[in-house]
Amino acid sequence: QYLDEMLNLLEEAKSEGIEVSFDQYPYAAGSTMLGVILPPWAHAGGTDELMKRLANSEDRKKMIFDMENGILGWDNFVEFAGLDQIFVTSVKTSKNSDLIGKNLLEIGSIRGKDPYNATFDLLLEEENAVGMVDFYGLEEHVIKILKRPEQNVCTDGLLTGKPHPRAYGSFPRILGRYVREKKILAIEEAIFKMTKKAALSFGIKNRGILEKNYFADILVVDMEKVIDKGTYVDPIQYPEGIDYVVINGEIVLENGKYNKILAGQVLRKKEGEL
Repeated sequence: QYLDEMLNLLEEAKSEGIEVSFDQYPYAAGSTMLGVILPPWAHAGGTDELMKRLANSEDRKKMIFDMENGILGWDNFVEFAGLDQIFVTSVKTSKNSDLIGKNLLEIGSIRGKDPYNATFDLLLEEENAVGMVDFYGLEEHVIKILKRPEQNVCTDGLLTGKPHPRAYGSFPRILGRYVREKKILAIEEAIFKMTKKAALSFGIKNRGILEKNYFADILVVDMEKVIDKGTYVDPIQYPEGIDYVVINGEIVLENGKYNKILAGQVLRKKEGEL
């Protein structure tokens, strides 16, 4: 329902001549810190105040009520993913390492408590330093969004702890899964979404295409092999099929081996530029 509403809004914007661009990573699950499942008021004042609320039984009851009934203006992960589709991916201490890879229902069963209070205990014991992955979409949704002309490819990835596999695999997954295997996109369209379209969307000059006097940002890819390798359980895996990476004219990856060259630049928009 919400996806169809969003697509209708995109069509309305297009008919009105409004230019829209959005980012997407090609996975049916998201990843962030587990604390986001709590209602916004629980975080007011920072981690210290959150710890006090997690230790307070009355505040816990209020949190459960809001998580089960929802409040306007809040991304309620429990509502749109479900307790069985939210999995712990990292913790700070060894005390709770047995919960990594378990969903919130399983965590409740393991700890002999209801899933809410077991989760609150976990967040309290780990001082809110708990990573999670949540499965909230379907493959058909990923494909429908991927095919939109407004779409840019992104990773949206954080590299701390046990990250979402998107951090290592978004772009090769597009080429391997959705271009080569499923033939959802033509290779030309996929490359455009990863390069020139991103440069156009952000107003970045002299990048995004192979052109004289442009910065030489180049990948040499084997389209018969390129694919992402990371999983939600073991995400830190480099993709296959990327042989050369050239950044600003310097060969950073050669025959699949990293040359330990830092050739990137911070791109800053000058005042007055679009």
